[in-house]
Amino acid sequence: MRIVVSYDIPDDTRRLKMAALLKSYGERVQLSVFEAELNPYQLKNMLGKIRELMEPEDSVRVYLLGKDWKKRTLTLGRAAPLSFPEDDVI
Repeated sequence: MRIVVSYDIPDDTRRLKMAALLKSYGERVQLSVFEAELNPYQLKNMLGKIRELMEPEDSVRVYLLGKDWKKRTLTLGRAAPLSFPEDDVI
């Protein structure tokens, strides 16, 4: 399943930790936006680690695009869309 994660974290240390965590699951596509191709187990594991890292003032959004993500994704500008292997788990 394709997911997009964006975050707004005011603390520099926590923000760097969040970026490192998300990079271990996917690719950075914007400064605070990551895309990943995850199975349900990986998604659950990642969400648990995000929750452990967060503080009340932090904001993290996870968009579940599913396996039909190409029909719902439009990329404009110089950034080329990322390609991940198709995942038929979900």
